Amino acid sequence: MERPVRIENRAQLVYLLTQAAELEHGIMCCYLFGAFTMKESTAEGVTDDQMAAMKRWRRELLDISVQEMLHLALVCNVLTAVGGAPMLRRPNLPSIPRSDSKAVKLRLTPFGLQAMDEFIDIERPEVQQRAGARVPEEFATVQPKLSDIFSSERHFSTQGHLYNGIRDGLEYLSHKYGEEGLFVGRPEDQADETFFSIPAMMAVHDLASASLALKTIVEQGEGASEDFADSHYNRFMRIREEYDAVLAVDPAFTPGRPALANPFSMMPSDKAEGDVNLIDDPQTADVSNLLDGCYELMIQMLGRIFVHAEESHDELARLADTTIGLMAMVVQPLGSALSSLPAGKSHPGFTAGPGFRLSRGASIPTHKEAAWAVFRERLGELAAYSRYLQAEKNAPAVLGRVNTALSRFAAALGEV
Repeated sequence: MERPVRIENRAQLVYLLTQAAELEHGIMCCYLFGAFTMKESTAEGVTDDQMAAMKRWRRELLDISVQEMLHLALVCNVLTAVGGAPMLRRPNLPSIPRSDSKAVKLRLTPFGLQAMDEFIDIERPEVQQRAGARVPEEFATVQPKLSDIFSSERHFSTQGHLYNGIRDGLEYLSHKYGEEGLFVGRPEDQADETFFSIPAMMAVHDLASASLALKTIVEQGEGASEDFADSHYNRFMRIREEYDAVLAVDPAFTPGRPALANPFSMMPSDKAEGDVNLIDDPQTADVSNLLDGCYELMIQMLGRIFVHAEESHDELARLADTTIGLMAMVVQPLGSALSSLPAGKSHPGFTAGPGFRLSRGASIPTHKEAAWAVFRERLGELAAYSRYLQAEKNAPAVLGRVNTALSRFAAALGEV
């Protein structure tokens, strides 16, 4: 039997919730990468019927990615409710959380059989992992401490294992501190459906709402059981079955572009040589830099919404609209375009893809006036950079639309 994830104090709870937020964020990027690296027309060597199936799969991947954003938001709400801070940072991919499970090793894999198998493993229900499971020797020989005053890693084998431990920790600490003593965050600091029209988006203010948030994450992801039809696990299994059926008719069927795994335009500061594939086509690298800059700004703006510091309701709504617009009108089209651009002479025959790189500077400005000034300035810089790239020979057509969107977002923020 696997050892339960044990939480004894608020510091450990916040630590593990932070790890859960990083995990949800990384998983979302994996699924977006899969969607963005799919072929988009029959001109890429697929039939009309195959393209119809691929469009369904892409819609499913994008919808699941939205739910992963919901999971990240719910974890941030729990963090805020118990006195922590929203966590929007994460390690650059690939990343391996401190767990013995292959299911939570995250990397950017282009759409194909390997990607589908990795997605299925990420969402594999806890009951499957437990079947025949044993506690790894390195964990079996370590006795849990009676008191863990400093936060440390906990072994978990699945997402469900981690979230069940967090849920048990919330229940224990509600008894230890009292419910009012545990949930010390201000209710008005919660992000809810007012700003994000995502089904199941909810505020967290007590044990019942926190437990419901965690239940939503597990049911939508792994499923409360293997029979939960709309879980990510079962949705991926259905795609895999359809994929196999198409292959049975056409063994040469290739729905994904020949994109590099873990592609970056430059080495992330938290990765070592060999972890990633570096894009060395100059024009493609420039487009990759633009996407990374836009993605990082989107995450910073999202973080400002979760902080709920000094903004009015209308100002938070403007930030939310801009964040959603950046994903739909900038990140998504740039990500798809990158997977059609050459990776460079070091990778003949391969295309690039979105790395979703975050820098050490991806922090959330503390004060409202400073935050909005930085956001407007950055949107303007990114718009100017897209115009610069647009002027180059053989520039991707998507840059014109991206420039228009970025300029409009900068103007929409206006003055505070």
